[in-house]
This record gives sequence, C-alpha cells and structure tokens, in this order.
Amino acid sequence: MAARALSLDTVVDRLTPAALRKTERAPLAPALDAEVRHVDTWSAGRLAYYVDTRAAGRPVVLLHGVDAAASSKEMAPLFDALRGERPVYALDLPGFGLSERADRPYDREIFRAAVRRFLTDVVRADGGADVVALSLSSEFAAAVACEEMSLVHSLVLLSPTGLGREAPGASAVLRAVSRVPHVAEALFRVLVTPPSIRWFLRKSFVGDPDPGLVEYAVATAKEPGAHRAPLAFIAGDLFTEDAFQRLYARLPVSTLVLYDHDPHARFDRLDALVKQNARVQAARVAPTRGLPHFDRLDATLQAVRNFWAQDPW
Repeated sequence: MAARALSLDTVVDRLTPAALRKTERAPLAPALDAEVRHVDTWSAGRLAYYVDTRAAGRPVVLLHGVDAAASSKEMAPLFDALRGERPVYALDLPGFGLSERADRPYDREIFRAAVRRFLTDVVRADGGADVVALSLSSEFAAAVACEEMSLVHSLVLLSPTGLGREAPGASAVLRAVSRVPHVAEALFRVLVTPPSIRWFLRKSFVGDPDPGLVEYAVATAKEPGAHRAPLAFIAGDLFTEDAFQRLYARLPVSTLVLYDHDPHARFDRLDALVKQNARVQAARVAPTRGLPHFDRLDATLQAVRNFWAQDPW
C-alpha cells in the first residue's frame, strides 16, 4: 500500500528547526475560580471580569494593580473572602489578564474610561458600588469618583500611588527605552522571566511571595500583546500628575487608605490628606509591603468591614 503524500505544511514543519516553529498555546486560564463575563468598550475593546452575585447587598468591585504581569489574581484573597457576603466583581483592566491586549495607545484615560463603563453598564448599583483598588488603580478609581460620584459609594485604597512627595514613575532611561518598540518589547521579556517575576513579587511580601500569584503572573506575561499596557506604565503614561491635589484631596466619597511599607509607593502626604479631606481615613496594616490582603488578610478584612459598617456619608 503506497504511503500517503505529505502536505506542504507538514514537510515545512519537519524541516524547520524546533526553535523557529510556531507552537500552539493553550488559552490563558481564569485567574479566579468564578464565572467569567465580558463587556465591550469603545476605547479599550473587550474587557473580562469575574463575578459572583449569589449574595445580596451593595456590590463590591475589585480593581487589581498595574505592573508587568498584573491581573485579577492580585485580588483573589478578597474575592474569595467576600463572595459569600456581598455581590463581588473583579475587572481585568485593559491590556491585562483575560482582557483584550490590542495594539493601541494606553494612557490613564483608557483606564479611567474602562472603570467608568464597568460601573455604569455592568455593575449598575443604586447609590454606587463599594470599590476596592490596589496601587495605581487607586488613581483611576479616585478619578471616576470625582467625576461621577453616583457610581462610587465608597473607596478602599490599598497602598495607593500618588501620596509621595516625589512624582512616581520609572527612571528617565527606562521611559526613553519604553518608547522604542523592539527594544521595549525585549526589555519587557527580560522583566517577566520567572526569576525576575519572583524577585519583584518577593519585594511586595513580608515572607515568600504567594506561589499562585507568581505562577499566574508568569503565565499572563506570556500572552500575545502582554507588553503593551505595562510599557505605558513604565513610560509614566498612566499616572496622574499631582494626584494628591487633583484626585485624593477632592474625593467626595467616604475613603479608607490601607498602608504600611511599600517598595513601590510612599505615603509621605497621607497625614496631610486625612487632615485636608474629612472623608478620608487611614489605617496601618502591619507588617505588610504593599499587598496587605495577602500578608495580613484577616486584619485587612477587619479594617474594611469596620469601615463599611460605619457608612458615615
């Protein structure tokens, strides 16, 4: 019996060195053990979010931070702890997690618009949602609260950026490199190797970094287009200039800032903020290094629940 002729694709594949072959990638797994839904936006494309609405009450919206390999996995401890008490949503921000990572300009307006659209068209909470934001996402959430108070009932800001005396962001060299396409993507690939991710995450934990967070960060950083939003972050395009005055001092909703030591953010002006804006209060969760809901989950939850119970405004 004559052997079947090989297709041209098969011949080419067999003659191509393994390192140059295109490999089939399994789709990125969900970051949370929850239902995944999507919402289409004009400026950021399709956004993914996780939801558990079995419980009743005011919705809680969780916003992960912004870094080289961010995703809703960063909010997993809070999602799992609150899902039986309140309706809980966790949004993958533009360019991260299961959300679209298309080639588009990423700036703070895209992120603000994504949060605003999510709260308006998906959560749709009467009287606004209780929003919990991590790090740089605190600026996006604060901006939305200042612009449309009806969407946000309260804010919990975990290790927020924008409270230091010096402007946040990367060095001038990194900002310059981040704007050179091929060089920037190569830089990103160096930043997201497994050893590099472990090294960076270790700085944000008192002890060893959470293994699940490390594993998911490595996986999400390998997705096509994963470099685009993080490079905008490195370039400084996502920060708000003088967030203290433009955002936090103007906050019209009850706000809790949770903080301690953080290698990526400073809180030099936090005391001044509490004095200037009566709607803002602060609580130290120690010892932590930027991710209090991982290192001290019980203490974080106690502070957040006490804050929600006050409901002073």
